[in-house]
Amino acid sequence: MRAGTLPTAAAMLSAAIMLGSGSAAAQPADFIPNDGVYRVGVDMRPGVWESPGPVDPARGCDWRRLWRIEGDNTNMQYIIENNYTRLGPVRVTVKTSDAGFRTHNCGPWRMVPPSPTGSAGF
Repeated sequence: MRAGTLPTAAAMLSAAIMLGSGSAAAQPADFIPNDGVYRVGVDMRPGVWESPGPVDPARGCDWRRLWRIEGDNTNMQYIIENNYTRLGPVRVTVKTSDAGFRTHNCGPWRMVPPSPTGSAGF
């Protein structure tokens, strides 16, 4: 082996390792702990979500499915579906076509696991 070949091979191997060792992107969550606006498919997964209801019963739980995220997200034109309630628990189906989900005073949200399907005979 030629003297210059080994350092070149080592440098190429080192570069390949560095390029291939990038950290993986975070997966969308199945738990929302706080109020805020969450991007569907980025911050949260689409599916059925449930919260216990209003943290402060004097103020209602306000949630919104959004087709566009912009500004303070109070523009009624961007809302696909919404609800304001003082009762709990609260359930909403977030779709893959939604751009975002806004929640205020609803407490933590968790994704409801899908019902099992199959031919188990039950």
